Amino acid sequence: MSKKINNIKKAIKDSPLQVVALALYLDVDDTTISKWNSNTAQPSLKRLDEVGEILEVDNVELIESIPRNSTGLAQALQNEYKRLLKSGMSIKIQSPDDNGDLKEINNPEFVRALQKFVADYRNEKL
Repeated sequence: MSKKINNIKKAIKDSPLQVVALALYLDVDDTTISKWNSNTAQPSLKRLDEVGEILEVDNVELIESIPRNSTGLAQALQNEYKRLLKSGMSIKIQSPDDNGDLKEINNPEFVRALQKFVADYRNEKL
């Protein structure tokens, strides 16, 4: 089951507007709205605003509140970021694109290190 992120289904249910009419107005397939309703896909902020405009509900009512506990993660992640920089790890690296030209991308090693740090931090705080 998908994590509930939006309340579009409830807003549509509370409205006289049918999903098909909303889909036609937004020029999307009605299966797109179905995916929004089931939270298997999410609308862009622009689309969310358009839904709120048509259903005449505040955008905040279309978004599910997800309470979070403060554990100091942001500060800890910032400190780890600085530590990795001091260790000499590069933020960006050169990588060939499909044409063989070099382009700058995020250093996958840096990304993995930060992601592992967050996973370990969360496991420690649970």
